[in-house]
Amino acid sequence: MTIFNVEGLLANRSLTAGAAIKVIQRDTEKTSSSPNRQALDTNSGVTVTLSPAATKISLLLKSVSTSSASAAVDFDAFLNSNHQQIEAHGKNADFLQELPEDLSQERQILAQQAANYLLDHHYGEEKIYNNRTAENPFAPLDRVALSKISFNDSGLFTAAERQVAFLEMTNRDMVHRNETYDLSEKLTRADGSAPWHLVTSFLRDAQLIGTMSEGEKAWRNWPPAAELEAYAASMLRNDPSREPALPEYQNLNNQDKPILAFMVGKDGSGTWKNVAIEELASDTLPLRLIHSLIEKNKATQPEHPWLSLYLSIDNLGR
Repeated sequence: MTIFNVEGLLANRSLTAGAAIKVIQRDTEKTSSSPNRQALDTNSGVTVTLSPAATKISLLLKSVSTSSASAAVDFDAFLNSNHQQIEAHGKNADFLQELPEDLSQERQILAQQAANYLLDHHYGEEKIYNNRTAENPFAPLDRVALSKISFNDSGLFTAAERQVAFLEMTNRDMVHRNETYDLSEKLTRADGSAPWHLVTSFLRDAQLIGTMSEGEKAWRNWPPAAELEAYAASMLRNDPSREPALPEYQNLNNQDKPILAFMVGKDGSGTWKNVAIEELASDTLPLRLIHSLIEKNKATQPEHPWLSLYLSIDNLGR
């Protein structure tokens, strides 16, 4: 999978629904004279191929949000502040010192590992926690979980964990966006009777909306999935037989594994996982549910522990 640099990920994190673009990783010292490409940021290290028609329609679709989620407020400032701190101070950035309220060793390891990964992978900086690995603890998670972590401002996750989860999600989104754009180019060459760049872009984003937390939905302020699908259908003259099959988004939505859990190996490295209810009873899978997910109502928990657990999982990130 293509790995985009952190400047490119942050520069392309927020796009209007239906934007038909392709993000190209490039050498920052090289420039393109092509009139169809425009750099979003002089330091981003990427160029973006943008359809003028998509820009116009996307602007028309953008509406004032009628609802909000707390995590959406100042989310861009949150991302930018973290980025600027590392750029200025490296591993001495203040937010990297943050640790989760859960004092269990496993939970602390996961948070420290996320900070190490952020420094090592995205900035080429030295680890802040020398006794922890710098492996990505969020790599196994689906997009749904990554969105919930990114936009969870309750203190359940550290700032570094939220930053890593968001960058991981954005990288996957950009890869999928590029693959979708390539598909539209292929369709256009084979049959130019439809605006395939727009059709595939609207269908792509309609699919992504179903994997977004409430915080992400409020932050992006996209139209409902049904509206995006309707735009795509109208461009195909409402002929379902012409609707293209989109490229697969790797690990998009593991609805059959609704529990967010973590595990730490004997070597001290940890990872988050999407887990099915049945796996909790397994003696071979050493999992710990994050304590904060379990309701603290002692009066009801002894009688209804699973009910409170389900409620907590359902509320994660909302």
